[in-house]
Amino acid sequence: MKKNLVAVLTAVVMTASLVACGNAATEESTAATVEATVEESTVAETVEATTEAATEEATTEAATEEATTEEATTEAATEEATTEEATTEAATEEATTEVATEEATTEAATEEATTEAATEEATTEAATETAAE
Repeated sequence: MKKNLVAVLTAVVMTASLVACGNAATEESTAATVEATVEESTVAETVEATTEAATEEATTEAATEEATTEEATTEAATEEATTEEATTEAATEEATTEVATEEATTEAATEEATTEAATEEATTEAATETAAE
């Protein structure tokens, strides 16, 4: 019986040691798996954050480029409006000069006609006086 008891106790101790050792290996492999998963997750998060940052930077650059283009378009439109305004002012000045020249010409023609009429009248009076004498 003593031999049987020692044999059973030895079997129980050996079984317990196998369970204890097997459990430790499982914990170690589980810990390694968890660590690898965390590392992969961290790498994926880093890649995702980098991608988001690059996308945000590209979007910001595109918006800045678009704003610069709009600003240049506005400047060109302002320049065009200024040029049109200057052209309009020049045309107005030219029209004013033409009107003033026309008025001066009309006044000169009126004065000339008045002078001719006065001269003709004086000539007629002189002729009438000469004929009356």
